[in-house]
Amino acid sequence: MAFRNCFTFSLLFLSYFLIMSTLAKSIVVDIQNNLPKDAPEQLKIRCGEDPWFDLKVGDHYNRTPSTDQVFECHAVWGRWFTTWSAYDTNQSKGHSTVYWLVKKDGFYRSWEGSKWTLTEKWYTG
Repeated sequence: MAFRNCFTFSLLFLSYFLIMSTLAKSIVVDIQNNLPKDAPEQLKIRCGEDPWFDLKVGDHYNRTPSTDQVFECHAVWGRWFTTWSAYDTNQSKGHSTVYWLVKKDGFYRSWEGSKWTLTEKWYTG
């Protein structure tokens, strides 16, 4: 009888774990550098607590935010700079991936990676 109870408990625990892991989807922030290939300056990005790094033209940066509120990123490109919310629970609710495309005029967001909306412009000092 003890084996049967242990088996039933294990089966229920495994079912619970599978259901909860399916419901708890992780969010991915995907940033792609689409600046001109002949640009003399490198795009420098910093998201969350990560260190600054160069994101080469055509490359992607993928990150799963550890926060459940706002995930901010900073970017510098020559004399241009900006800070933007790469992930915000209020705006991104229901989306598993937030796509960002970096262009000369700013940062474009997409929910599916094909229809882009300019949401953040570059600033200069």
